[in-house]
Amino acid sequence: MSTEPAPAPDAVASPFPTDDPILSLIGDTPMIDYPGAERERVRCKLESENPTRSMKDRIAMGILTQTLADGDYDTVVEASSGNTAGAVALVANRLGVDCMLTCPESTSRSKIGYMRAFGADVHTCPDVDAGHPEHYRATAQRVAEETEGAFLVNQYYNQGNPTVHYEWTGREIWAQAGDEMTHLVSAMGTGGLLSGSGRRITEEAEAAGRDVTVVGVDAEHSNISTAFHGDDLGPYDTEVEGLGKGIELPTMWFDYIDEMRSVADDEAFRQARAAAQEHGLLIGPSAGAALSVALDISNEHPNARVVTIICDGGEQYFDTLFGV
Repeated sequence: MSTEPAPAPDAVASPFPTDDPILSLIGDTPMIDYPGAERERVRCKLESENPTRSMKDRIAMGILTQTLADGDYDTVVEASSGNTAGAVALVANRLGVDCMLTCPESTSRSKIGYMRAFGADVHTCPDVDAGHPEHYRATAQRVAEETEGAFLVNQYYNQGNPTVHYEWTGREIWAQAGDEMTHLVSAMGTGGLLSGSGRRITEEAEAAGRDVTVVGVDAEHSNISTAFHGDDLGPYDTEVEGLGKGIELPTMWFDYIDEMRSVADDEAFRQARAAAQEHGLLIGPSAGAALSVALDISNEHPNARVVTIICDGGEQYFDTLFGV
């Protein structure tokens, strides 16, 4: 039997071509066998290999390049306590437009560091309820309305969010693993990553006469699962950044998601620590939650070939993961 490695699949061309040497690094991320599972049973799509270590680089790239080409804007505004802010800051930097970002005061220093490193004007806001006028999302809306030539990205409601993943991420995943994949698993925050990728995978699988089960991962005390099942909403309470939501969002395309599973905070953190300490893969806790579900599915179904999306790296979570 040959010991030569299998040839890598052809790269999927970005739907947002660029000559910029930094932005051209976005996408075409690798997929590897997870060292903690039987070979090829669980594969990890490493979105942590994007420039700001997150899949959010894709939506920043897609939404901003199209918006700036179609409209007369010179300032980009976004509200984000997570990876989207750093991604928007980077893309705005490379496209030569001003960037204004709002985030809660509790946002980690490392994430604010990404924003400021790329020259964004960062406004920290009080940690107040969403209905308060000083909430960071309300502040971003107000800043965008008051700033001439400003565009609000609005990842929570912008259909460009899941559409970018439909046109880009999902196509890459299918090119890398479509021949054998039985399940696609991803954590859900805005839901755009899994919704768009899941729609593309579902369509490609149907065209090939196959079935791929698309599985969303929610926090234990969150309302993505309750909305998916049509149950009454409850309180939203999780320590895992970027996982779950208090309400259903229009960027969650439930028609293309087959199953929802919830993961406790402790398990998400445990799995992320195990990935780093036992297998050398540094991932964030929401990716830890998705990995936990992927491993469960692999154990439940002996013939499963599971792809899980590692939505970001662990560099921004050293404090919560390892007490650093």
